[in-house]
Amino acid sequence: MRKVFMMTVLALAVSGCASQQSNTPQVRDLSDARRAVENSPQYTVKAGDTLYGIAWQHNLDYRQLAAINNIDAPYQIYPGQTIALREGTGGMSTSSGDNASPASTSGAVATGLQPQATAVASNDQELDWLLPDESAIERNQRLTAERAERTAVEASQQVAAAANAPVESTNQQPPAQPAQEPAPTPEPTPEPEPAAEPEPAAQPTQTVRTDRSSRTFTPAENIDWQWPTDGQVIGEFGQGGSITAGIDIAGQKGQPIRAAGPGIVVYAGSGVRGYGNLILLKHNDQFLSAYAHNDSLSVKENDVVEAGEVIATMGNSDADAIKLHFEVRRDGQPQNPLDYLPSR
Repeated sequence: MRKVFMMTVLALAVSGCASQQSNTPQVRDLSDARRAVENSPQYTVKAGDTLYGIAWQHNLDYRQLAAINNIDAPYQIYPGQTIALREGTGGMSTSSGDNASPASTSGAVATGLQPQATAVASNDQELDWLLPDESAIERNQRLTAERAERTAVEASQQVAAAANAPVESTNQQPPAQPAQEPAPTPEPTPEPEPAAEPEPAAQPTQTVRTDRSSRTFTPAENIDWQWPTDGQVIGEFGQGGSITAGIDIAGQKGQPIRAAGPGIVVYAGSGVRGYGNLILLKHNDQFLSAYAHNDSLSVKENDVVEAGEVIATMGNSDADAIKLHFEVRRDGQPQNPLDYLPSR
């Protein structure tokens, strides 16, 4: 009987520990990415994946990952393709055989950027220029022309309607009134001051789509880093004994998230586990920055953005609280963002 009692107490204790652990906020440890590469040296591409997102999730430099798999710019990948995460593990195969290609796969193509020109070689080094999508430029120009045409038609219809509206005669004279003695002018009374109207309540920032089709990407030689949003830093780099890849900034839902530097969007979506709605910005061949747990995104892949431009709104996607998780990576390796951001 005593043995049964002790086993029951032990089972309840284990259950309580498991319950406490399930409510503990998860902190992403970079050693998980290292172990994932060691234990599973290959990755099978899913619809919506990009080479940048895969490299980011496994704590790798996208250029290193591309070189291992013999993938040239613009780093096109496709569903079913096997990506090697380290040297000597193969790659580039598909579920339907080695002869498959992006054109022969069905469904969405898991590809990164669509530049209008191939990379330019100089001094035996690939410059890896990323330019806007020609089809996007043509589409935006066509939509702009259609909107202008609709506006002109509506304006002409309004002018025609106004011209056909009946006009009241202004030639009628009022009946003559008998002359009267002018009444004495009363003393003017001061007008009461109007009551101050209450200021309207602040509305949450709305996601605004900006036409960026005419912009081209030029890698920044020197990045003048800016804070991506206002708020208190509630999670620091390397805090709590686990190696975290960035910092957490608290704020309100819908609060604007801004680009910390000029760059091009190389990922915008929710396919990287643990990051929610994520944006990756490439600033140059060395630096990338990440903006995670967003509520909404106002940019898409291949958009060129300026420093301080609103790219998203704050949220809690795939997070335990409303916050921005911000990362800076140099050559694929996490850096402490506080070493780059200005003091405040």
